Amino acid sequence: MATLKISDKIYNQLSSAIISGEMKPGQKLEEQEIADQYGASRTPIREAFRLLHTNGLVESKPHKGVTVIELDIDQLGDMYEALEELEALCAGLSAERMTMVERKQLMRMHNLSKDAVEAEDVDSFAQLNNQIHRAVHQGSRNHTLLETINTLRKRLSLYRQPWLFEKRNRLETSFKEHQELVEAISKGDKQAAVAAMKNHISNTSMGTLDYLMAQK
Repeated sequence: MATLKISDKIYNQLSSAIISGEMKPGQKLEEQEIADQYGASRTPIREAFRLLHTNGLVESKPHKGVTVIELDIDQLGDMYEALEELEALCAGLSAERMTMVERKQLMRMHNLSKDAVEAEDVDSFAQLNNQIHRAVHQGSRNHTLLETINTLRKRLSLYRQPWLFEKRNRLETSFKEHQELVEAISKGDKQAAVAAMKNHISNTSMGTLDYLMAQK
């Protein structure tokens, strides 16, 4: 098995910290501090920064250095608009292409999320939410589509932390939206699957953007 380069290890850990919300939008990444933390020279740190920039997780500004990317409301709206169309396309393809075993696994994950809703377990629901969406993406059998969606979801994850489900009272509503989606895919109803996913992402977008605007 190939050993990861030090720059890849640093990239993986920094990207995880950004995506999980441990590192906040606008937070500066100190090159020397990170080099000291990992016992590395500045060269692999800069390579890790380059990978983060390529994946849209950081930006470099004059006099500010490298910071976790900050997106304005218009940019977020554009990204959600694109995500809605791409996720809906995935849902339609999955309704056509998922195997019976995959459909049953999708329903099982959805049923597990009901327990999280009833227990008001936001973290567990957020994890199952991600698993449900990944299953739909993989069921599309379209790797290019999957990679594009993954990139968008990574960038949007900075603004969609699990606590937003609670703040926006989205647990029960999201569960019901998933119910429509999962049932449509299970029945092989492409049109209904597309409509259910578009409705789900649209509601997520509106809720997230409304919440973020209220914080300004």
